[in-house]
Amino acid sequence: MKRTAIALLLLLPLAAISSANELTDASYERVRKHVLPSAEEEAWRKNAWRTTFWQGVIDANKEDKPVMLFAMNGHPFGCT
Repeated sequence: MKRTAIALLLLLPLAAISSANELTDASYERVRKHVLPSAEEEAWRKNAWRTTFWQGVIDANKEDKPVMLFAMNGHPFGCT
């Protein structure tokens, strides 16, 4: 009985915390703003990506710009 009372006393603050984090109409905009990427985080989409390395080399030579090659080996989810 004593253990049950102690467990309830310890779990009571957790119940208050979980109810404070519920999604409501008032908290929706704050949560949405936190979850969605900002314009600064989306800036990489403005880069002119090439699907082939050689096309990137040709375009970079025309504009006198460097080339960045992103390559990986293995499964995209790390399941090798």
